[in-house]
Amino acid sequence: MLFLSVSIAMLSGCEKDVTNIKLPESKPKLVVGCFISPQDTLITVTLTRSNPIWGTDHNNSNNLSVADASVTISNGTNSVTVPYNSMDEQYELQASLFPIVSGQTYYLNISTPKGESVSASCTVPISNLTSLTIDFIDTAAASANKKIKVKWQDIPNQTNYYRVFAQIGIIDNAIGDTLYNDMYSDNSLQNDNNKDGQEMSSIMEGGYYSYINGVQQSVTVIAYTIYLLTIDAEYYKYQYSLEHYTYGDPFSEPSSLYTNIKGGLGVFAAYQKIMVNG
Repeated sequence: MLFLSVSIAMLSGCEKDVTNIKLPESKPKLVVGCFISPQDTLITVTLTRSNPIWGTDHNNSNNLSVADASVTISNGTNSVTVPYNSMDEQYELQASLFPIVSGQTYYLNISTPKGESVSASCTVPISNLTSLTIDFIDTAAASANKKIKVKWQDIPNQTNYYRVFAQIGIIDNAIGDTLYNDMYSDNSLQNDNNKDGQEMSSIMEGGYYSYINGVQQSVTVIAYTIYLLTIDAEYYKYQYSLEHYTYGDPFSEPSSLYTNIKGGLGVFAAYQKIMVNG
């Protein structure tokens, strides 16, 4: 009885009024998204502010574009301002005015009238692939589920990172509608660790299903575009963290997205692209 009384007294001493707990303050940060490539005709930079969970800066208008920033991109010798496009709500510059070159390091600097300032750098991969081998594993016209195998030869004697995906055009033969589906695979993001100079591959799968009176209708593939990107380490780390991101799962520990933006959040990365249409 004495032990029970002492225990109750100890527990009562641990009570605390939750209304007196001070939650941590956090300020919004600039969030940057910019991927550059020698094969792209447009340099684009998205810029928003993060929305803190706690504090007076929390708001209900998340991901609003920041339109009044000064955005510059440089190759270490020359720099150019990237203007804001109010229609697209992002910063855009024709690549012909500032060509992106293989092997070159680029620097992104952003500042706002509020005194915010962020920066980042990335290096464009030196080599690009020249060819792909594409096999349709499932070629039956009536099959709704399509599989595409993409094979390529790894660029030897250097560390390489890749990302592969596809867009496939399908006609629903029953109603005549044309749809375009994106296709990915579990190994759409790869590196050549222990595979230097070897053949690499990825199998992508996707489909579209249409039913009339409980009967599955046939579909026909009419077009496809296969994309294989040779990406830099920044792109790889960001995409890997995005694909393995966990949020709201009570059985998993929370994970954070990779960022290389100094003073802010997001990513500035580079890639080279090869695409095949059919």
